[in-house]
Amino acid sequence: MTRRLFLFETRRLARHPLVWGATVLVLALQTFLSWDQQPDLTMDPVNATGLATCLGAAVLIVASLATSRDGRHGMPESLAGLPGRAEHRTRALLLATPLVAALAAAVAVGGYLAIRLLSGPAGGRLDVWEPLTAVAAAVLAATLGVAVGRWTRWLIAGPLVVAVLGVLVYMNPTNGQARWLLPVMQVHRPDWPDRPSALHLVYVLAIATFFGGLALLRHRVRPAPAVAVVVALAVAVPSGATAASTRPPAQFPTNVELTIDHVDSRVRERYFGPHAYRCTERQGLTYCAFPGYEPWIPLWEQAVQPVVAALPATLRARAPQVRQTSPTWGLTDDSGVIRPPMSWGHPDQRRILAEDAAFWATGLYDSAAKRFNPSRPATPCDVRGQARTAVALWLIGQVAPPEARRQLHVDHDLGRLSGLDWGPAEIGYAKQLLASPGARKKVQANWDTLVKPTTTIDQALPLLGLERKFDAPMGATPCL
Repeated sequence: MTRRLFLFETRRLARHPLVWGATVLVLALQTFLSWDQQPDLTMDPVNATGLATCLGAAVLIVASLATSRDGRHGMPESLAGLPGRAEHRTRALLLATPLVAALAAAVAVGGYLAIRLLSGPAGGRLDVWEPLTAVAAAVLAATLGVAVGRWTRWLIAGPLVVAVLGVLVYMNPTNGQARWLLPVMQVHRPDWPDRPSALHLVYVLAIATFFGGLALLRHRVRPAPAVAVVVALAVAVPSGATAASTRPPAQFPTNVELTIDHVDSRVRERYFGPHAYRCTERQGLTYCAFPGYEPWIPLWEQAVQPVVAALPATLRARAPQVRQTSPTWGLTDDSGVIRPPMSWGHPDQRRILAEDAAFWATGLYDSAAKRFNPSRPATPCDVRGQARTAVALWLIGQVAPPEARRQLHVDHDLGRLSGLDWGPAEIGYAKQLLASPGARKKVQANWDTLVKPTTTIDQALPLLGLERKFDAPMGATPCL
């Protein structure tokens, strides 16, 4: 009897529009949200748990409604004459709903990860337990839905449980270490230590087993479901407690200057240890990436090499390293390097690397650093009217339009320096220079003069062969 009911419920759930509609919807939405980011094997599986959350909500509602339908609208009297009992129907649903839920979650998560991997070279390191947890969360939603449908007869019970869980998951970032006690925990950054994902998977599966046994105990107390409940609790409590006790990646004391000593050993070893970087040389430049992010080096090269190629030969020989930077653990002085971020793909990120190279070459970074005042972080560093500003924007124009941004926070990853401010005149002359034939030779021949902080744009125009079209006065508080 259970077998026939299982096959019936499986066919019914496998054709349910809500389950597969939610699968397609969340897959399309998650793909859309990440379309402009390079695939990251560290973050994409974590993001995929969002698929399990939304899909799990649909599965929970469908499972609760399917389980409670034999207690509505005179169904108990109609079913009383049949050989199958309610317990058989509960067993069948406990087999069918997790199966269909796991299949739908595997399609959604697997499809998302496949799309991401086909989008370009992937960085990061894959944690295989993360996508499995996404599938396990859908299974948990299925058994919880059956338990809700069996213990309560209200049609609104399933949606109410979904609403409560949705609020808890949404508020999860504020729950501290207790956030690991929910089915999914999406708070993560690519430069954080590894998550307790294996323990969390065990915890989610144990909770799913607990609700399955609880649904069967609604009919009568029998040894098998009672033992399943006890064993599930015996596994869930220590695994959940251990996952929740995992130390946060850093303890930031108040009113104390943050140093490497405040970061735990996992972070120190991964981001500051002797094996923190994998370095390679390409066209005379050294590129250093964190382990797993080496496939992104050719992408960084596309943003840096055009700028460096436009520099004089003597300066190209002194070009700094292109070294990946951790925004969370920015505890060392990396102002002398070009700094790719921990994510890649957004259009602005190519420009950020080009800006790093251009501002290093023209000395704008050094000038901004001298003006930096930690007690007044909003103090602008005015580079209007300076020839080197137009040259820097011309260098950036080798990769991205020079007018794309007017103001830049120099330490864009850590937010320490006040910024560089220029105006439309500097952008206009940079665009003229980009359209001028032979501009590269003129810039290289007069480089030393052009990058002096005291050289104005008006003084540089004859050297660059440009006509005066804009008023470019020096700024009120020049950055020298």
